Amino acid sequence: MTPNELLLWLSARKAGSWSQFRGAVAHLDLASSTPEPEEDAGQHLHQRVRFNLERLGHIEFGAEESGEGWRVVPPTLALFHYDGRATGILCGARALPLLERIERAANELAFERVPHPDCPDVLRIHAPNSQILIDLAQQEGISCQADTPTVLLSHLPSVDSIKGWNRAPMPVAGNDWDVEQFVVERKTMKWRTITLQEANAPGVQGLFRITRFQRPQYFLREGRETIKLPGPVAKYYTLFRLRRRVLKYDRKERSLTLLAIFRPPLLTERGLILCSGFPPSVSNVRGRPTLTYRDIPEEVAGMTAEVLKQDLI
Repeated sequence: MTPNELLLWLSARKAGSWSQFRGAVAHLDLASSTPEPEEDAGQHLHQRVRFNLERLGHIEFGAEESGEGWRVVPPTLALFHYDGRATGILCGARALPLLERIERAANELAFERVPHPDCPDVLRIHAPNSQILIDLAQQEGISCQADTPTVLLSHLPSVDSIKGWNRAPMPVAGNDWDVEQFVVERKTMKWRTITLQEANAPGVQGLFRITRFQRPQYFLREGRETIKLPGPVAKYYTLFRLRRRVLKYDRKERSLTLLAIFRPPLLTERGLILCSGFPPSVSNVRGRPTLTYRDIPEEVAGMTAEVLKQDLI
């Protein structure tokens, strides 16, 4: 099964359990895989595929109506407009008849179908203006979202808005926990292995990652409070408190580059990806894995920096 066939299968099912998804991914054949960034290394295949499908806006996991399972997003044309040209990226459910109709409807426009490792093909349609793509989506009976990256980013809270996250204590006993503390030094930012007893010692502060059965949990201890929150949010909050900058924006290339250890939170990253439709490229800079997002307008880079409480380098 290829990633394209997987998305067709998921689309036909519409929703399902986590075990069904894992079973389908077990039959996935990835002829060529992209290098794994540090934070993704060691993940099972089903986790890597899950995150790719989420980042590209195809599948939602843990939706309320499906509990711990998944549901396919309705087919949607995600639009953005830059340099006098509109582009639509097809997200969500796919079916062969729908793909054929869209390709025929886009016959007089610039239609792209680009393979990408570990992901379904990226489908893009280019037009002189957004209204042409809005009309095309209406004609084919699919949803359409104008100015997708800016609309998405404008609705996200900044990472310093942590009051709404759960207050929860860290585990205090057990031999099957892998415990790490996030260390930010002058030239180093990394996870350092410690013991559970050290993490729970009186007065110890900071960000901790506690992993059991390959399922990490993140705890931020600040003052007398311990807060359980998503890892990317916790890391950027820590950077904000320490006034460390990690986002590098190249205005000429319209690219945003950051260390892979600081991959943005899911919806923030989706906003970046939907500027082009492509996941970030992975490379090594002086031995450190980095992610680069392409075709990022300066406005989107600025909104991303605001959400992540960063200043662009």
